[in-house]
Amino acid sequence: FHRYLRVYPWARHNLKRLDRPPNPSTETVSFWSIPKSGTSAIKTIYRCMNQTIANKAGLNPKLGDHVQYEERLAVFRPDKDGGGTAYINVQTTTQEGILRAAKLGLVPSGLADIIFTGNPRFAIEHLYDRRHKGRVLALFRHPVERLISKFYYVQVADWEKSYHPEYKQLSLLDYAKSDIASDRNLMVQKLSGKVHVTRGDLRDAMETVQQRFIVGLTNQMEESIRRFNVVIGIDQSDEDIKKCIDKHVGNNKRVEMKNSNPHPKVEQDSPEWKALAEKNQLDIQLYDYVVQLFEEQRGIIESYTTALE
Repeated sequence: FHRYLRVYPWARHNLKRLDRPPNPSTETVSFWSIPKSGTSAIKTIYRCMNQTIANKAGLNPKLGDHVQYEERLAVFRPDKDGGGTAYINVQTTTQEGILRAAKLGLVPSGLADIIFTGNPRFAIEHLYDRRHKGRVLALFRHPVERLISKFYYVQVADWEKSYHPEYKQLSLLDYAKSDIASDRNLMVQKLSGKVHVTRGDLRDAMETVQQRFIVGLTNQMEESIRRFNVVIGIDQSDEDIKKCIDKHVGNNKRVEMKNSNPHPKVEQDSPEWKALAEKNQLDIQLYDYVVQLFEEQRGIIESYTTALE
């Protein structure tokens, strides 16, 4: 009972428990987009699988004239021939966009197959309710690896709001020791809704993830996708689905992400790694727990497969 109460209320009330088999025909899945943790690869894979997506692209005028649908939800395909990825005309990466999507009834509509958001707490709290409970998927990467990747990425990603070409003048160690490495315990922050997080917040985050999240790992991409597909209700025996999996993650090949960029390998005993780790102890402990959960959830996924047969 006490462990149950440690689950954040937004997750306890609006998400299905993991001991309940999924019902893909009535449940809407959200994907927690953790920066530099494979989200672009996940989007590519599910676009290939023809899933209808809600994310920030939903109100991008470059993708079409769908912005005219201000007071009702609409599914649109940017390709002029009507093919390609289907999007919902919402923006689910900002609080303002999430509130608009909630007002329009995104989850009750059942139009979206997957909702992508970097704000799981706010999105789950406002998009779902006790009558429309959902599921959350998340792909995790070691926090220090994620931050190292971000440091090099923002130096060259001139298409991103987070673009910082001036970081090219910094060494990774200077960055790691400075206050500009602002993603301190980002995962625990996002789950707790707090800027300054404590070990108590970590415990609540661990309990919430353990009881409500289906977890994947960036270094176990093929198995993670298989588990996500079970929850979403995607038939992996379908030939088109098999082709998507083989193309992007088959035979454990490295998923090519459009926003990936090469950078030097950093050893775990290096000063750079240690400096970043020191500032992200809570996230590292959460990640280590997720690695454990990934193994424990194997049986849960198999029970889902049996129940859905």
